[in-house]
Amino acid sequence: MQPKRLARINSEIKKVISQIISEELRDPRITGIISVMDVDTTNDLSHCTILVSIYSKDKLEVQQTFRTLNHSSAYIRKLLADRVDLRITPELHFKLDDEFEIDEKMSKLIDSLNIPKENIDE
Repeated sequence: MQPKRLARINSEIKKVISQIISEELRDPRITGIISVMDVDTTNDLSHCTILVSIYSKDKLEVQQTFRTLNHSSAYIRKLLADRVDLRITPELHFKLDDEFEIDEKMSKLIDSLNIPKENIDE
């Protein structure tokens, strides 16, 4: 498949899935702020990996929300098929983006170092 066409498909899937998650899913187990960070569809459109970031103060809530998204993938796929005109609707696979947590840990680690600041004469 042409890279431009696949990029347009990924963009449309990302937009529609973001709308579905924010407007259609009414499961009380879904908490926090969910952002669809990236969508990667295979060339044959059979599989789609969706990178989501979940912002919540409680790690247990993040894991529960992620599990609920995975369990809702068939329902989300059905809604996606209704809204995006593709011959084949890809099977959805959610992946948790944990870069925010890694960045936060690195920032705390750097802040914990006791490195004296040098006086710079200008």
